[in-house]
Amino acid sequence: MNLGDTVLQKGWEGLKPDVLMISIGGRVIKNTMGEKEALEAVKLISPKKVIPMHYHCDFLWKRNINPADDEMFKREVEKMGIEYSIMKYGDEIEV
Repeated sequence: MNLGDTVLQKGWEGLKPDVLMISIGGRVIKNTMGEKEALEAVKLISPKKVIPMHYHCDFLWKRNINPADDEMFKREVEKMGIEYSIMKYGDEIEV
């Protein structure tokens, strides 16, 4: 399940996908969730694996327009007993 650019939606409760791709870079530009809202979404959705996205991105001449504490997010997701993966260009996962 890929949530794309979105804000927290209470209707996601109990969806339980195998993999959840979730934006965590919305602290500065509020077109998506920041880490705290994304953690709430993870709790609601209860996936087996979480992949963060849309953070630490460069935009034109500006660097890092959507910062995120991906290490804190990883720790908190793993505390929930959920597998976590930070993907880099060319990475693959099997589901």
